[in-house]
Amino acid sequence: MVREVQSSIVEKSVAVIDLLAHTKGRLTQTEIALATGFNKSSTHRILSILLGQDLVQYDERDRTYSTGPRLLNWAHAAWEKMDLSLIEDQDLIELSEETNTNVALSVRTEHTVTFVRTRIPHPYRLAVKTGGQSELHNTAAGKVFLAHMTEEELDSYFAVAELEKFTETTLTTRAALEKDMKNIRKNGYAVSDREEFYQVAGIAAPILDYDQRILATISLWVPLRNATFADLLKQTPLLLAKTEAISARFGQMV
Repeated sequence: MVREVQSSIVEKSVAVIDLLAHTKGRLTQTEIALATGFNKSSTHRILSILLGQDLVQYDERDRTYSTGPRLLNWAHAAWEKMDLSLIEDQDLIELSEETNTNVALSVRTEHTVTFVRTRIPHPYRLAVKTGGQSELHNTAAGKVFLAHMTEEELDSYFAVAELEKFTETTLTTRAALEKDMKNIRKNGYAVSDREEFYQVAGIAAPILDYDQRILATISLWVPLRNATFADLLKQTPLLLAKTEAISARFGQMV
Protein backbone atom coordinates (compact mmCIF):
# COMPACT_ATOMS: atom_id res chain seq x y z
CA MET A 1 0.00 0.00 0.00
CA VAL A 2 2.84 2.38 0.90
CA ARG A 3 4.54 1.62 -2.42
CA GLU A 4 1.33 2.41 -4.32
CA VAL A 5 0.99 5.79 -2.54
CA GLN A 6 4.64 6.65 -3.23
CA SER A 7 4.24 5.65 -6.86
CA SER A 8 1.16 7.85 -7.12
CA ILE A 9 3.05 10.83 -5.70
CA VAL A 10 5.94 10.31 -8.10
CA GLU A 11 3.64 9.97 -11.10
CA LYS A 12 1.69 13.09 -10.15
CA SER A 13 4.88 15.04 -9.54
CA VAL A 14 6.18 14.05 -12.96
CA ALA A 15 2.87 15.08 -14.53
CA VAL A 16 3.07 18.54 -12.93
CA ILE A 17 6.71 19.04 -13.91
CA ASP A 18 5.96 17.89 -17.45
CA LEU A 19 3.07 20.34 -17.68
CA LEU A 20 5.13 23.29 -16.44
CA ALA A 21 8.09 22.38 -18.66
CA HIS A 22 5.93 22.38 -21.78
CA THR A 23 3.98 25.53 -20.95
CA LYS A 24 5.47 28.79 -22.24
CA GLY A 25 4.12 30.94 -19.42
CA ARG A 26 3.42 30.35 -15.73
CA LEU A 27 0.33 28.60 -14.35
CA THR A 28 -1.83 29.08 -11.29
CA GLN A 29 -2.65 26.20 -8.97
CA THR A 30 -6.18 26.10 -10.38
CA GLU A 31 -4.88 25.91 -13.95
CA ILE A 32 -2.53 23.08 -12.97
CA ALA A 33 -5.35 21.17 -11.32
CA LEU A 34 -7.58 21.57 -14.35
CA ALA A 35 -4.83 20.53 -16.79
CA THR A 36 -3.76 17.45 -14.79
CA GLY A 37 -7.18 16.40 -13.52
CA PHE A 38 -5.94 16.34 -9.90
CA ASN A 39 -8.16 17.63 -7.11
CA LYS A 40 -7.27 20.84 -5.28
CA SER A 41 -5.74 19.23 -2.17
CA SER A 42 -3.65 16.76 -4.20
CA THR A 43 -2.37 19.55 -6.47
CA HIS A 44 -1.44 21.68 -3.44
CA ARG A 45 0.41 18.76 -1.84
CA ILE A 46 2.40 17.96 -4.99
CA LEU A 47 3.34 21.60 -5.53
CA SER A 48 4.50 21.89 -1.91
CA ILE A 49 6.78 18.87 -2.35
CA LEU A 50 8.20 20.20 -5.62
CA LEU A 51 8.74 23.66 -4.14
CA GLY A 52 10.66 22.13 -1.25
CA GLN A 53 13.01 20.45 -3.71
CA ASP A 54 13.44 23.56 -5.93
CA LEU A 55 11.87 21.68 -8.83
CA VAL A 56 9.22 24.39 -9.25
CA GLN A 57 9.20 28.03 -8.21
CA TYR A 58 6.36 30.25 -7.02
CA ASP A 59 5.76 33.87 -7.98
CA GLU A 60 3.84 35.60 -5.18
CA ARG A 61 2.96 38.59 -7.39
CA ASP A 62 0.46 36.67 -9.50
CA ARG A 63 0.40 33.38 -7.56
CA THR A 64 1.77 31.33 -10.42
CA TYR A 65 4.18 28.41 -10.76
CA SER A 66 6.98 27.63 -13.21
CA THR A 67 9.89 25.19 -13.45
CA GLY A 68 12.50 25.60 -10.73
CA PRO A 69 16.27 26.08 -10.76
CA ARG A 70 17.08 22.52 -9.74
CA LEU A 71 15.23 21.13 -12.73
CA LEU A 72 17.12 23.47 -15.05
CA ASN A 73 20.42 22.40 -13.48
CA TRP A 74 19.51 18.76 -14.10
CA ALA A 75 18.75 19.52 -17.72
CA HIS A 76 22.04 21.34 -18.29
CA ALA A 77 23.99 18.57 -16.57
CA ALA A 78 22.33 15.98 -18.81
CA TRP A 79 23.13 17.96 -21.98
CA GLU A 80 26.78 18.33 -20.93
CA LYS A 81 27.11 14.54 -20.75
CA MET A 82 25.91 14.07 -24.31
CA ASP A 83 28.52 13.42 -26.96
CA LEU A 84 28.74 12.33 -30.56
CA SER A 85 28.07 8.74 -29.58
CA LEU A 86 24.42 9.72 -30.04
CA ILE A 87 25.21 9.76 -33.75
CA GLU A 88 25.30 6.10 -34.64
CA ASP A 89 27.21 4.39 -37.44
CA GLN A 90 23.83 3.13 -38.59
CA ASP A 91 22.79 6.73 -39.25
CA LEU A 92 25.58 7.10 -41.78
CA ILE A 93 24.95 3.68 -43.30
CA GLU A 94 21.24 4.38 -43.77
CA LEU A 95 21.86 7.81 -45.27
CA SER A 96 24.48 6.44 -47.64
CA GLU A 97 22.17 3.65 -48.81
CA GLU A 98 19.19 6.00 -49.20
CA THR A 99 21.14 8.57 -51.23
CA ASN A 100 23.74 6.34 -52.91
CA THR A 101 26.43 8.84 -51.92
CA ASN A 102 29.49 9.00 -49.70
CA VAL A 103 28.68 10.24 -46.18
CA ALA A 104 30.95 11.93 -43.64
CA LEU A 105 30.51 13.12 -40.06
CA SER A 106 32.82 16.01 -39.21
CA VAL A 107 33.70 18.37 -36.38
CA ARG A 108 35.57 21.67 -36.37
CA THR A 109 39.14 21.74 -35.10
CA GLU A 110 40.21 25.38 -34.88
CA HIS A 111 40.22 26.54 -38.52
CA THR A 112 39.84 23.16 -40.21
CA VAL A 113 37.28 20.38 -40.58
CA THR A 114 38.15 16.98 -39.12
CA PHE A 115 36.30 13.98 -40.50
CA VAL A 116 35.60 11.63 -37.60
CA ARG A 117 33.46 9.01 -39.34
CA THR A 118 32.84 8.16 -42.98
CA ARG A 119 30.90 5.80 -45.19
CA ILE A 120 32.51 5.64 -48.66
CA PRO A 121 30.81 3.41 -51.26
CA HIS A 122 32.23 5.61 -54.07
CA PRO A 123 35.97 6.11 -53.36
CA TYR A 124 37.96 8.98 -54.78
CA ARG A 125 41.72 8.84 -54.44
CA LEU A 126 42.22 12.46 -53.31
CA ALA A 127 39.29 12.65 -50.91
CA VAL A 128 40.02 12.97 -47.20
CA LYS A 129 39.37 9.82 -45.15
CA THR A 130 38.46 9.28 -41.51
CA GLY A 131 40.79 11.31 -39.30
CA GLY A 132 41.79 13.61 -42.13
CA GLN A 133 41.28 17.36 -42.31
CA SER A 134 40.16 19.91 -44.90
CA GLU A 135 39.85 23.67 -45.10
CA LEU A 136 36.70 25.48 -43.99
CA HIS A 137 36.31 27.79 -46.98
CA ASN A 138 36.17 25.20 -49.76
CA THR A 139 34.15 22.31 -48.30
CA ALA A 140 30.42 22.07 -47.69
CA ALA A 141 31.01 20.90 -44.11
CA GLY A 142 33.48 23.70 -43.49
CA LYS A 143 31.15 26.37 -44.79
CA VAL A 144 28.40 25.13 -42.48
CA PHE A 145 30.74 25.72 -39.54
CA LEU A 146 31.58 29.19 -40.87
CA ALA A 147 27.89 30.03 -41.16
CA HIS A 148 27.39 29.23 -37.46
CA MET A 149 30.34 31.28 -36.18
CA THR A 150 29.88 34.49 -34.24
CA GLU A 151 31.24 37.75 -35.67
CA GLU A 152 34.15 37.54 -33.26
CA GLU A 153 34.95 34.00 -34.39
CA LEU A 154 34.73 35.02 -38.05
CA ASP A 155 37.06 37.96 -37.47
CA SER A 156 39.54 35.60 -35.85
CA TYR A 157 39.23 33.13 -38.71
CA PHE A 158 39.61 35.63 -41.54
CA ALA A 159 42.57 37.25 -39.79
CA VAL A 160 44.65 34.11 -40.32
CA ALA A 161 42.90 32.14 -43.11
CA GLU A 162 44.78 32.07 -46.41
CA LEU A 163 41.65 31.24 -48.47
CA GLU A 164 43.70 29.34 -51.01
CA LYS A 165 42.24 28.92 -54.49
CA PHE A 166 41.97 25.14 -54.99
CA THR A 167 39.86 25.28 -58.17
CA GLU A 168 38.22 27.87 -60.40
CA THR A 169 35.06 27.75 -58.25
CA THR A 170 36.73 28.13 -54.83
CA LEU A 171 35.49 31.18 -52.92
CA THR A 172 38.56 33.18 -51.88
CA THR A 173 37.25 36.43 -50.35
CA ARG A 174 35.43 37.20 -47.12
CA ALA A 175 32.68 39.00 -49.02
CA ALA A 176 31.98 36.00 -51.25
CA LEU A 177 31.98 33.60 -48.30
CA GLU A 178 29.70 35.80 -46.19
CA LYS A 179 27.23 35.99 -49.07
CA ASP A 180 27.33 32.20 -49.24
CA MET A 181 26.88 32.00 -45.46
CA LYS A 182 23.63 33.96 -45.68
CA ASN A 183 22.26 31.36 -48.08
CA ILE A 184 23.45 28.56 -45.78
CA ARG A 185 21.65 30.04 -42.79
CA LYS A 186 18.54 30.61 -44.89
CA ASN A 187 18.45 27.17 -46.54
CA GLY A 188 19.86 25.09 -43.69
CA TYR A 189 22.62 23.48 -45.73
CA ALA A 190 25.81 24.30 -47.65
CA VAL A 191 27.13 23.23 -51.04
CA SER A 192 30.59 22.78 -52.48
CA ASP A 193 30.49 22.51 -56.25
CA ARG A 194 34.01 21.41 -57.29
CA GLU A 195 35.51 23.89 -54.81
CA GLU A 196 38.06 21.51 -53.27
CA PHE A 197 38.58 19.05 -56.14
CA TYR A 198 37.51 19.45 -59.75
CA GLN A 199 35.75 16.11 -59.79
CA VAL A 200 33.94 16.23 -56.44
CA ALA A 201 30.76 17.95 -55.24
CA GLY A 202 29.21 17.91 -51.78
CA ILE A 203 26.40 19.18 -49.58
CA ALA A 204 26.34 19.40 -45.77
CA ALA A 205 23.95 20.25 -42.95
CA PRO A 206 24.51 20.94 -39.24
CA ILE A 207 23.74 18.92 -36.16
CA LEU A 208 22.54 21.36 -33.49
CA ASP A 209 21.95 21.03 -29.76
CA TYR A 210 19.16 22.36 -27.54
CA ASP A 211 20.77 25.81 -27.51
CA GLN A 212 21.14 25.97 -31.32
CA ARG A 213 24.90 25.43 -31.04
CA ILE A 214 26.54 23.48 -33.84
CA LEU A 215 28.07 20.19 -32.71
CA ALA A 216 29.01 18.58 -36.00
CA THR A 217 28.01 18.33 -39.64
CA ILE A 218 26.97 15.51 -41.90
CA SER A 219 27.93 15.82 -45.53
CA LEU A 220 27.04 13.92 -48.69
CA TRP A 221 29.58 13.95 -51.51
CA VAL A 222 30.20 12.17 -54.77
CA PRO A 223 32.81 11.99 -57.51
CA LEU A 224 31.09 13.64 -60.47
CA ARG A 225 31.76 10.56 -62.58
CA ASN A 226 29.13 8.81 -60.43
CA ALA A 227 26.47 11.53 -60.31
CA THR A 228 25.90 15.12 -61.33
CA PHE A 229 25.73 18.06 -58.95
CA ALA A 230 22.01 18.32 -59.75
CA ASP A 231 21.58 14.67 -58.76
CA LEU A 232 23.32 15.36 -55.46
CA LEU A 233 21.10 18.36 -54.69
CA LYS A 234 18.04 16.09 -55.03
CA GLN A 235 19.26 14.28 -51.90
CA THR A 236 19.04 17.44 -49.77
CA PRO A 237 15.64 16.57 -48.19
CA LEU A 238 17.00 13.21 -47.00
CA LEU A 239 20.10 14.88 -45.55
CA LEU A 240 18.05 17.52 -43.73
CA ALA A 241 15.61 14.92 -42.39
CA LYS A 242 18.51 12.91 -40.97
CA THR A 243 20.34 15.86 -39.40
CA GLU A 244 17.11 17.16 -37.87
CA ALA A 245 16.36 13.72 -36.40
CA ILE A 246 19.86 13.48 -34.93
CA SER A 247 19.70 17.07 -33.63
CA ALA A 248 16.53 16.12 -31.76
CA ARG A 249 18.58 13.61 -29.75
CA PHE A 250 20.58 16.56 -28.47
CA GLY A 251 17.43 18.45 -27.52
CA GLN A 252 17.22 20.69 -30.59
CA MET A 253 13.63 21.86 -31.12
CA VAL A 254 12.46 21.77 -34.75
